[in-house]
Amino acid sequence: MKILCTKDALLDGLNLVGRTVSARTTMPILECVLLTADEDGIRLTASNGEMSIETDKIPATVEEPGRVALEAKLLTEIVRKMSGDAIAIEITDSAKNETVCKSGKAKFTIMGMPADEFPQMPNISEFQANASYKISATEIRDMIKQTIFSVAADDTKPILTGELIQHRENALNIVAVDGFRIAYRKMELPAEQSAKDEPISVVVPGKALNELSRILPSAEKAEKAEKADKADKGEKSEKSSESDMVNFYFTDKRIIFVLPQFTFVSNLIVGEFIRYDQIFNDDFTTNITIDRQEFLRGLERATLVARENKKSPVKLEITEQSVNISCNTEMGNSYDEISANVDGNTLNIAFNPRYLMEALRALPDEQIKARFTTELSPCILTGIENDSAKYLILPLRLFV
Repeated sequence: MKILCTKDALLDGLNLVGRTVSARTTMPILECVLLTADEDGIRLTASNGEMSIETDKIPATVEEPGRVALEAKLLTEIVRKMSGDAIAIEITDSAKNETVCKSGKAKFTIMGMPADEFPQMPNISEFQANASYKISATEIRDMIKQTIFSVAADDTKPILTGELIQHRENALNIVAVDGFRIAYRKMELPAEQSAKDEPISVVVPGKALNELSRILPSAEKAEKAEKADKADKGEKSEKSSESDMVNFYFTDKRIIFVLPQFTFVSNLIVGEFIRYDQIFNDDFTTNITIDRQEFLRGLERATLVARENKKSPVKLEITEQSVNISCNTEMGNSYDEISANVDGNTLNIAFNPRYLMEALRALPDEQIKARFTTELSPCILTGIENDSAKYLILPLRLFV
């Protein structure tokens, strides 16, 4: 292999795939990034055994095609600290995978590993006949961010460390459950979206979806990149959202996200997810309508007297015209009143404030509904206009 490419393009690719490189592993090959060069340019691939990323073709002058696996952290630091604008990479001893990186007067010789030992990316064409979807990167990133905080932090129940992605009745649902709360987000799908005859339900590791949400391009960034690409090709730069679209496919063991910039693959978690749809119901005795920001700010003020490492509950006293928020800790106590439209019974109930605040920050509506039944029954938060996003939170027992 012998290539020449720009420093910035190579570094961008390394920073992208580096997110999935294993920091601690008994398999040295997973500490590497795979460089693949052919006549069209180079691709970079990284994997931690559970999820993988491969860049689209990075423009490069390829004098000799080839492949080599190089230690990702070392290669990234070498490229970052090179002073020149272009970097030459060449395998000088294929038997030892000896690779030379040069830029300006700087030269590094590093020992790589055989490319054949690196985990293979799936052949996308083999899965395109399976259930497939095409939606905007912005939409799927928002759906993940509005639910990911409810994924279980420990692996006592491995199935709860992932999020359910489900296609049902022309809608795509994403659901996270940690045993104390449920986060649900729904997006209506166009009628032409393909799917198997039976409903699709898979569980994707939360860590994988969290990484995916961080690297998905925003609509503005995607549009800017597409206009720049068209300008380079001498094409018209009319507005287009094609580069903000994500194609993704399900298999029995994997989910594959394909964008113009990269391909992201994650293993699935095997097991039966909780039947969340049986828990959300309309059986409530108290229904309040409240300003989301006012409610959130009231909770933030109330918890100022709580230490971060303490799970100090907040008490909600729901009266006929307000929600009174109080918090009592060894540091002191707080009290606040938030105006609300209350329909139904008055109620005293307590919650972990972090659970309430994370749900309120995720809700897209400015006016929300909160529904209650008893002081020991879950609270359900939704928007006023629709229930495309909804959250269920278990209360804490009040001790008098």
